[in-house]
Amino acid sequence: MGKIFTLIWGFLKEKNRWAIALVIVLLLSAGTIIKLQRNKIDEWKGKYQTEAKLKDALIDSVSYYRNQRDEVVAEKLTLQESIKNLEKMYGQLSDNQKELLTRIKEINKKNSVISAALIETNVKIDSLLAKDGKDGGQVVIDTTKKMVNFNNVASKDSTFRYNIDVNNILPAYPDIKPTMLFKSLEFPNKQFIEFHWRNDKKKGYPVAFSTSNSNQYFKTINIDSYAIPPLDKVKLNPTGWQKVGNFFIKNGRTLVYVGVGAAAGAGGVYLLTK
Repeated sequence: MGKIFTLIWGFLKEKNRWAIALVIVLLLSAGTIIKLQRNKIDEWKGKYQTEAKLKDALIDSVSYYRNQRDEVVAEKLTLQESIKNLEKMYGQLSDNQKELLTRIKEINKKNSVISAALIETNVKIDSLLAKDGKDGGQVVIDTTKKMVNFNNVASKDSTFRYNIDVNNILPAYPDIKPTMLFKSLEFPNKQFIEFHWRNDKKKGYPVAFSTSNSNQYFKTINIDSYAIPPLDKVKLNPTGWQKVGNFFIKNGRTLVYVGVGAAAGAGGVYLLTK
């Protein structure tokens, strides 16, 4: 094959210098066509990935796992679509997603929303035994006031604190029913939320939202989130090879023009110097 190419090139070089220029033009044209086809494929691929991201986010459910702090993390895919298109598919949204959309539209009247989330959290105690000495708790009996106080004020527990009075519990008042006064009831909690890209190249690195609570009594029941549609990992947070690819995608047309110009110039010089 190499010998054949050499013979053809030698023939063209000796017999027809214009044929060489024609070959150069044909090669450049083929390269341009391939580039345009590649861009079209990338465009369709991007459109497919966008539709897949939205479809997956609409049907995704909350998943749970524990982080390095031993906190329960709730995670769910983020809706990445324009508000206008979300309005068109309003009937496909869940109640929580509809409320999120409504809130976004309200905020958008004053500020342009970049990202937002709606979190449904419950605080639940399955059982509670207030006992003197249990987990730092103490019971104080006041016979004068006919009252018993339960509290864990001195406890080191950072997730649940209480201070409760139970009144009128002594038999001196047989006709008065006992009452309970919650003097204080606190559930200290730190909630951490973040957006991240799921490591799924085939689906275009969809965006996910997660939230965690430092307090064990807080449980995230449901979450829905929204992020501006242009969020794209390959463009915003590319790897080394992706940066190279982005450069050629962004400057591809310029490079083609430069290539054509350089080749035409080289061909012209070749023809003029022969």
